[in-house]
Amino acid sequence: MKHRSIVSFALPLLLAACGDPQVGSEYPGDALLTVEGTIVNEQGVAPTGPVDAVLVWNTQGDVENFPVQTPVTGSFPASFTLSIHAPPPESALNDFSEFGVVDTRVGIATIEAALDEASAGEGTSLGVDEDHVIVYVESEMAEGSFWSNLFGGPLSPGFHVMDVFSREGDVDAELQAAFDACDAAATTEAEHNACAGFDVKIKIRPSAGGSSTSLTVRIAPSEDLTYPDWH
Repeated sequence: MKHRSIVSFALPLLLAACGDPQVGSEYPGDALLTVEGTIVNEQGVAPTGPVDAVLVWNTQGDVENFPVQTPVTGSFPASFTLSIHAPPPESALNDFSEFGVVDTRVGIATIEAALDEASAGEGTSLGVDEDHVIVYVESEMAEGSFWSNLFGGPLSPGFHVMDVFSREGDVDAELQAAFDACDAAATTEAEHNACAGFDVKIKIRPSAGGSSTSLTVRIAPSEDLTYPDWH
């Protein structure tokens, strides 16, 4: 499958140095998810311009950007509050029904630092939170489905802060055993495809702290960054 990165600045995205959010003149309504964190700079030199915190939704297709810029100003580390007031755009939701995976649609986003929308995405952004992703679940998630297998169990509809655990080596014994058992029991193409949820590069599990989980976006040379890659 070919994947794309959809860049969303998640208007309104409230960010500020020293923890003081910049609030617009119009009240956007209650937030669906609010998280806090810091952007740390390990480059040794200051960025060449104002830095934005962005959500990059990883899905299928060509690259498409949805920019709403909100800069982080001041010295680093810069604290930020990220408030999401609407679901991701339709095109940011992964729909695998064409592969026989009949289940809810899901969005998975990395949290990155970038100078503008054109420079967001793996290999071009300034930095990324290597240990977390934001997941959006559109509707009820079935037990034993692709997404349920991927996340270690069904997630409720809405936004979730998820921990990312990288595999150690090429094979994760726990995931491999789960995949083998699932695949052995599968009797239809759809059931076999659902087993692919175990066969991924990383583990993604709900953060124990939920929305209280502190995020850290690390600015560093691209070769020193590990972008969460669930594909």
